Amino acid sequence: CILGVTSRYSDIARAQNNADAVALAYVSRDLAAAQILADALHVTIVGTRTDGPVVTVTIRSGSLVATSSAESG
Repeated sequence: CILGVTSRYSDIARAQNNADAVALAYVSRDLAAAQILADALHVTIVGTRTDGPVVTVTIRSGSLVATSSAESG
């Protein structure tokens, strides 16, 4: 059913957007700010990694997992 596919695509896009936002919150502020945003978005931070100025965050949104990286500076 095309409606189911569209809904799933929307869920995937939302999860990725949320991961992007949480990564930006981390790199622009700190992990505490990222956690506050994750809570507000109803997602769970399942992993973080820093490599110099690059922060990578992995979140879980329902059954979906999304990863995003952001660079400070």
